[in-house]
Amino acid sequence: MKLRSIIAVSLSAALALTIFGMSGCASSANSNVNSPSSSNASTSTMTSRIPEATLTFSDDELMSGKHHAVIYVEGYDPIEVELDADSAPISVTNFVNLANEDYYNGLTFYRVVDNFCLQGGTSGNSASGTDNELGTITGEFSSNGVNNPLADNFERGTIAMARTQLPNSATSTFFITLGSNDMVGTSLDGQYAAFGTVDADSMETVDQIVSDTIGFVDDEYMGSISDESMQPVITRIEILD
Repeated sequence: MKLRSIIAVSLSAALALTIFGMSGCASSANSNVNSPSSSNASTSTMTSRIPEATLTFSDDELMSGKHHAVIYVEGYDPIEVELDADSAPISVTNFVNLANEDYYNGLTFYRVVDNFCLQGGTSGNSASGTDNELGTITGEFSSNGVNNPLADNFERGTIAMARTQLPNSATSTFFITLGSNDMVGTSLDGQYAAFGTVDADSMETVDQIVSDTIGFVDDEYMGSISDESMQPVITRIEILD
């Protein structure tokens, strides 16, 4: 994809590893449901690994500072997001590139966990939270040895990258937190790459999406909205600056 250098590493093992994983939002109370990146199969028993950080960006490509994006969801008011490239330059650069390449157009929010997260943005709505046709990125969070202050204190309205149980496995899926830090922090703080925040007005739109879809969640599949016709459609994501 333009503006990105991809190390020549096969991702064929990635799909096999992550078919049943949920990457992105997970709660200590029920790690199968509340985890942007929990899995039905333990990765500790597997010998294959998703390649670590297969996408690299030059200094000129990496973004810095604050930027703004708008997520347009069919039938809802726009969701305004402030992107923090000082805290998570790789995650922001990757997200902006995908948005500018129209990757997200027509994808959906396909998972919701009440008081925890709204998750989507993967081609094929992969339960793993990753798109095996994309390169993975470095996980920008403290448990992966990367300083990211935004990821150390998840609050309501934080937007972050979903991943599998492997730290450098995020590709395109993102999630928005629905609860305060005392609700989500135990599961998320220092473990997922937060890269921006949704403002209070736009969180009202997020809450409406959750209210409209929570009744279609299949708890057996960790918060997935099993009826695809009920999954809110992301028409596009516009990068404003």
